[in-house]
Amino acid sequence: MDAPPSPLHVDRFGLHAALRRFGLWPMVLALTALSVCASAAIVAAVTSWGFGSGMTPHAWTVTLLAPALIAPLPSALTLHLVQRLDRLQETLNEVIHVDELTALRNRRYFMQALQREVERARRDGSRFALALVDVDNFKDINDGYGHPAGDMVLRHIADACRQAVRETDVAARIGGEEFAFLFPDGTADLAREIGTRLLAGVRELELRLQGARLKLSVSVGLTIMQGSQAELTQALRLADQALYAAKAAGKDRLEMAAPA
Repeated sequence: MDAPPSPLHVDRFGLHAALRRFGLWPMVLALTALSVCASAAIVAAVTSWGFGSGMTPHAWTVTLLAPALIAPLPSALTLHLVQRLDRLQETLNEVIHVDELTALRNRRYFMQALQREVERARRDGSRFALALVDVDNFKDINDGYGHPAGDMVLRHIADACRQAVRETDVAARIGGEEFAFLFPDGTADLAREIGTRLLAGVRELELRLQGARLKLSVSVGLTIMQGSQAELTQALRLADQALYAAKAAGKDRLEMAAPA
């Protein structure tokens, strides 16, 4: 999923989109041609209506040549600044929606994406799947090996998350050792398949701390929302209930909770 637009991003005339599509110099040429046409139209109108006479060849030459020579430089400088601002806005938009430790999406991005998916489901009758993922026994890792080791574990689990999901899915770290998946148009079978793939991927992680292989696992809570029943709070509550059930049933497993 694409990141939501930055609150600083304002594109009133489609200038940012045109620059991204055509590039700087084609846009400079287009603005220069527009300036020439505008200059010719204005001078011709003023001459005809104000003086009641036509344009001489010399006047036409000056009218067309002046903007053709003057317009490119300010147009290029202005568009270059617009391009730089656009890149800075995109960078800012990316930074504020990415978890610094794992490079997954962060909680802010995930909640915005989830809200959009809820609204789409209620509007179009579509469905989506939500999964909450918690690292099993993570406190023991932090206490036994220290927080740097815990951070390393989270980065490796984030890699397993990336490998498990589709390109259209959203994978995020939403808390200390808690991750979340959003599957647009996801069926229960598809979500279970991806969740099971994640479980296996985490089990297969080869991490060694202080000479010993670290055995890792996660628990997954899953729910499906569709149509008018979709509601953000309920989706999170059901996924959390399913996650709690997976923990209570022995961890390293996936449980699902469906709406009543």
